[in-house]
Amino acid sequence: MSDPVRLALVGCGWIAESHITAYADLMQRGCREFLVTACCDVAREKAARSADAIAAFQGRRPEVFVQPEQLAAARVADAADICVPHCFHHSVAVSLLEAGLHVMVEKPMGITIRAGQRILGAAERHRRILATAENIRRTPGSRAAAWAVHSGLIGKPLSGHAHVITRGLTDYDDPKFKWRGVKLLTGGGMLIDTGVHFTDMMLHLFGEPDDVFCIMRTHDQRIIRGAPLVGDTHADVEDEFFAAVRFHSGMLLTFAWSRVCPGEGRRFGSYYGTHGVLEDKGFPFKPFDRAGELIQANGAKMSLQELQDAHRKALSEEEHSRLFPLGATDGFSVEVWDFVNAITAGRRPDIDGWDGQKAKALSIACYESATLGQPIKYADILNGRVRTYQTPIDEFWKL
Repeated sequence: MSDPVRLALVGCGWIAESHITAYADLMQRGCREFLVTACCDVAREKAARSADAIAAFQGRRPEVFVQPEQLAAARVADAADICVPHCFHHSVAVSLLEAGLHVMVEKPMGITIRAGQRILGAAERHRRILATAENIRRTPGSRAAAWAVHSGLIGKPLSGHAHVITRGLTDYDDPKFKWRGVKLLTGGGMLIDTGVHFTDMMLHLFGEPDDVFCIMRTHDQRIIRGAPLVGDTHADVEDEFFAAVRFHSGMLLTFAWSRVCPGEGRRFGSYYGTHGVLEDKGFPFKPFDRAGELIQANGAKMSLQELQDAHRKALSEEEHSRLFPLGATDGFSVEVWDFVNAITAGRRPDIDGWDGQKAKALSIACYESATLGQPIKYADILNGRVRTYQTPIDEFWKL
């Protein structure tokens, strides 16, 4: 057996907690393909707290660093699991790739298309593995839903509709949300944050988009006090959008979100085919992560659990072990295992950097369409030809 991958956790904030839980889950299941050897965060106390949490189940405390460059220079890690805010994804990933580390980046794969191109280029130049930390597509419900679509259980996909209409203000006094209201720091609101889980799954289900049209508004423009890097500033990310996508296959998709509408909230996700419909009964921007139902044209119904059971029966043991390694069903656990196993096996990750770039491009196509007030070709976003919305962000970060 080869030596375990020495893994560094870079960024020890809110989302890193889920990654640490995944490390523990995998180790408890007997995974010995990796060892967490470093925790890095500009706030030393956060890195130290994460190191203590990992030591509790790993039996060895990772070293603590405050800068990625210090981590790289210490040569204590072979790979990095990057969990920093969106605006730092490209700079941290590129510096570590250039230092020879393999990298997994939390979604989105860079704050703009150019940021993602920087990361992808560095991985290619230095021949390092680049993975996207996408957990939703890897849950049992999402995998079963994808199987249902790809195996023809709903027939030829015709149209899909996912809408979440609710009311709720973001707590910008909470440090972990201050940066999320500023597009220079996050790239946008729901569309590029939770929204990339949705766009990733839509591309996985229905293939390449063709045209994208979107309208959006920002109602909540409160002043965020002490936002990182920019200080006091008005919130400027979208809090309401309505988008329509036409795929090359002819599939039509609408998706919408608002957090400014009073009254009883509404949420639904429905994906129609010639032979049936998949209904998402959970939070549709994390597709089929919680509950759902398949209804066939003849009226026969399958719950999401029944669909998962049918999917399991259709899998060989080898396929099941690849999709749910060591029996893990948590999406974070699966993404971590896939990353370190790709390194040890010298293979492409299940969801690589290019997959993350493509998912983000669909989100950014919505921003560009809303900015220009016209439909946008998805290909023109992916190749960087259209970037009116992104230009101020790129200029701020010198991309």
